[in-house]
Amino acid sequence: MYKIDSIRRWQRNAFTLVELPVVSKCKRYAFTLVELLVVVSIIALLVSIMLPSLTAAKERARVVKVHAELRGIGLALEMYARDFNRSYPPVRVSCNQDMVGHEWQLPVELSNEGYLPPGPDLRQMVGVEDIFNPDHTYKYNAPGDQVLNNSLIKNGNYIWVPDAFPGDDGEGDINATDDGKWYNDPAESPVRWILWSQGPAPGSEKSSTKRRPISRRTWYRRSGDTGVICRIRDRNGQILTSP
Repeated sequence: MYKIDSIRRWQRNAFTLVELPVVSKCKRYAFTLVELLVVVSIIALLVSIMLPSLTAAKERARVVKVHAELRGIGLALEMYARDFNRSYPPVRVSCNQDMVGHEWQLPVELSNEGYLPPGPDLRQMVGVEDIFNPDHTYKYNAPGDQVLNNSLIKNGNYIWVPDAFPGDDGEGDINATDDGKWYNDPAESPVRWILWSQGPAPGSEKSSTKRRPISRRTWYRRSGDTGVICRIRDRNGQILTSP
C-alpha cells in the first residue's frame, strides 16, 4: 500500500512539473497605405496592358460577324436576281428629314419576298441591323433603278467606281472623284452591287466620303482603324471584300 501511494504521489508531482508551452497570440497585420497603393498600381498597370488587346479582339470579332452577315445578304441578292430575271432591287433614297442617315438601306424587296426578315419601320425596312451603326440597316447600292420618295426613276441611281478598280486606287485626296467614273447603267458598270457597314466609326471621313465604299482608300483595314467594311460583286460575278 505504501508503495502504491508513493507511486501516485510521484505521478502527480511529475505531471505538475511538466509545463505546457504558452501559445502566444499571433499579431494581426493590416495593409499599410503604401502597400495598398502599390497593389492598386500593379492592378491598374495590368489592366492598362490587357485592355487594348481585349478591345482589339472584341472589335475584330465584330468585324468577322459583319463579313458573315454581308455574305448572307449577298446570297439573298443573288437569289432575288435569279427569281426576278437577273435584276437586282432598286436603291432607295429620300429627301425627308427623318430619313437622313438611312439612305441606301437594304431593299425592302428582300424582306417582302421572304429572303430576309422584315424591319420595324420605314427607316429599317429590312430587319438586319448594322452592328456598328445601331438603328440602321447595312447599306446597299447598285447602278440602275432608284426609288426617290417612293417614286421609281429608271436608271436614276449612280455609283462611283475608281478607274483602278478592282485594284488599289492608291493615295491622295479621299474626297476627290476625278480619277473614277459615275455609272448608272448596269450593263456598263464594272460593279453590279455593293453592301457595306459603316464600320467602327460611322461618322468618320472614310465612312462618309463619296468615294466609299468601292475605293480601297475608304476601307477599314485593322483594329483601331476607321472606314467601311464592304462586299462588292463585279459584273463578272467575282466577289471582292475589304480585309
